[in-house]
Amino acid sequence: VVSSDNFKHLLVKNSYHDKNQPVIVFLEGDGHPWQQYNRVALEPTPAKPLLLEWFLEADFPAIYLGRPCYFDLNDQQCTPYWYTHGRYSEPVVSSLIEVIRANFAEKKLILVGHSGGGTLALLMAEKMNNVNAVLTIAGNLQVHTWSNHHHFSTLKGSMDPMLRKGLTENIRQVHFYSPFDTVIQAQWIKEYSAKQVNSRAIELPVHGHDYAWKEFYPTFKKVLFELNSDRTGAIID
Repeated sequence: VVSSDNFKHLLVKNSYHDKNQPVIVFLEGDGHPWQQYNRVALEPTPAKPLLLEWFLEADFPAIYLGRPCYFDLNDQQCTPYWYTHGRYSEPVVSSLIEVIRANFAEKKLILVGHSGGGTLALLMAEKMNNVNAVLTIAGNLQVHTWSNHHHFSTLKGSMDPMLRKGLTENIRQVHFYSPFDTVIQAQWIKEYSAKQVNSRAIELPVHGHDYAWKEFYPTFKKVLFELNSDRTGAIID
């Protein structure tokens, strides 16, 4: 467990070291912020954290960075706001960046995020100068569109990647999506990717939004290897 100026974070690093490879940073999804539409969860951590399992399978340099107020770290700064309406807010993004800078400032990074973790990966990459690429899995890349579609309350205080300037061309982007995902619609991801430079969207036949992605780890790893192998900064097709 590590702390920033604002929050405590779970931080796990594996034993692989390669000075020629970037470190892969795994950022988990939103989990279960709400028990019901009108009742906030006391513990938002997903029951089956997808990216924690992918991190444990990784045979390359990687870290698993927990989001603020997840994993029941007994953080006195935590209130439900930080994993509900404020889940993509400036203090959350800044806290994640602060932890990485304190521990991996000299390392090149690839940020990997599932669902809301993908949202945070993009928001973080805007402010970091050592990110080679961002890879999202069923990412919530249009926050306002998502909340309106599902008739959720607006995430007041949170940022929306679709409404921002976007990443520079030196940061490669890959966005996985599924046409069968009823939480994050394929069109939202394709629209976001089309707006970016040096970005591509990849469709996979995943029947679900969360843990259903687990079996597609080999595909994820193949694309990740392509990103690592490409030294020009251009997307490989």
